[in-house]
Amino acid sequence: MQPPYVETELSFLGAVVSGTPINRFDLDPPQIYPSVKHAVRVHDMRPVANGLTLDGNGIMLLKHPDGVLPDFRDAQAIKARYYPALERLVTTQTGASRAVVFDHTFRSSALSRQGTNATAQPLAAWPTGNIETVVTRTHNDYTPESGPARVREMLGKFAPDVDSGAAMKRRYAIFNVWRPINGRVEQMPLAMGDMSTLRPDDFVPTVNQWKYRTGYVSSLRFRPSHRWYYAPGLDVDEALLFKCFDSAPPNGKWCSAHSAFVDPTSPPNPRVRESIEARVIALFA
Repeated sequence: MQPPYVETELSFLGAVVSGTPINRFDLDPPQIYPSVKHAVRVHDMRPVANGLTLDGNGIMLLKHPDGVLPDFRDAQAIKARYYPALERLVTTQTGASRAVVFDHTFRSSALSRQGTNATAQPLAAWPTGNIETVVTRTHNDYTPESGPARVREMLGKFAPDVDSGAAMKRRYAIFNVWRPINGRVEQMPLAMGDMSTLRPDDFVPTVNQWKYRTGYVSSLRFRPSHRWYYAPGLDVDEALLFKCFDSAPPNGKWCSAHSAFVDPTSPPNPRVRESIEARVIALFA
């Protein structure tokens, strides 16, 4: 029987002496802000999945066969079939009046192993979207300032029929929809922080500086009272839905947190984890 949790380590933000932490990916080698690892328990969310809510916990595990594509390398199918399926999912699960997908990213655990394993190879060239390594630091994709800025920018680009000024006077949110695309996850699954156990001062605004763009995310400080979940054996017809920003959270908690992690129960020679994550704006009436 699978245990109710696995014991592993997650990486959290190290000591911030002064100013804003900055990760310089535009340098060679990159200069990454110090992190610190802590032993944590990551709980199996399947037994409690029906009790987890977006407004209460910030995370959900869902069956989502509507989002399965025969080939996720098909750029046309991503835009014509996958995006609409995610928009239907988000409106159904959140009660939003409209949802707008504005980007997606492919990730591969093979990329993250290249530095230490010369035989590990990245995915073949993909014709659509960015492909990046898995992220092994606990974080949220936005800050209280970058979330609204991203919504304003992306509504103007992907929903020009929406009056963004009027829409943003009402509640709006950003959600991430995450799923594997090459079979059940056997290594580097996603750990998600239960939003009800996270405090606003656990999050620290952080700058990610690339050569051609700058990102503003929230790094996470460790707190022993945090509770973490994952979905063992997550398959392609399932999806993880989690909150990255909320302009008017019912309980005052505006986001969850997440990170890939080393699963001690992974089988020998596990399948490389390939996944897609898409970010979706939800507009509420």
